[in-house]
Amino acid sequence: MNTLMSRTIEQIKEMIHQESLKPGDKLPTLNQLAEKFGVSRTVIREAVISLSSDGVLESRAGVGGSIRTAEQHAPDTGLIDAILSPLSLAKSSFIDILELRMAFEVHAAGLAASRRSWAQETAIWDAAHQLEAAIGDEAALDECDAAFHRAIAEATNNSAFMEFFNVVSSRITPRPAFTRASDPALVTPEYIQQTVIEHRAICEAIRAGDAERAQREMRTHLERGHRRYRTTPDSIREREPSVA
Repeated sequence: MNTLMSRTIEQIKEMIHQESLKPGDKLPTLNQLAEKFGVSRTVIREAVISLSSDGVLESRAGVGGSIRTAEQHAPDTGLIDAILSPLSLAKSSFIDILELRMAFEVHAAGLAASRRSWAQETAIWDAAHQLEAAIGDEAALDECDAAFHRAIAEATNNSAFMEFFNVVSSRITPRPAFTRASDPALVTPEYIQQTVIEHRAICEAIRAGDAERAQREMRTHLERGHRRYRTTPDSIREREPSVA
């Protein structure tokens, strides 16, 4: 973890709070911030980019940034709702929704590799590490898996992607993905361990900024879930299991 970057981001946030800066107020220049916090201009620039990606600042090349206004940060929810609301009422089969998820999440992984901020990358890694640490706790595994995929959607820095993820995930996860009692033949220790490995591979690709590799690793991860679902007995498939 880049502790210098983390500390600088927190110092900028604290400065905003202490100086009671309001939306539209300008920050000091990059050089001034670098001198104030005793770090390089490069560290400041990356911190400002990260805070801009997180919706805290509006970055302006060469002059630091300004506090993002509510209007700049808020998505056009009316348009998003108009586009996505029919999906929540769709009568498509579960397997059709899985294929839709493939197209969406593979592309999202590529965008995350190209656009993620440091803070967003950290959130993706945190979710992956938490899933690995939660092996044996079914409820925690489900929460960590959902957090992992949600963190990638957020790292696209596209509000429509996040809205779309929320709608599609409500159709894909009607019940827990890692509940051994419901699918003892499917939710095995080996299956969970392979999920951990695949999540880590996706994280590595995103950290490397390799969009094509991130898409490839996400596709591999989801295709395994799809194959698992297609080979389940009809009695289980009718319950529309989740895909981790």
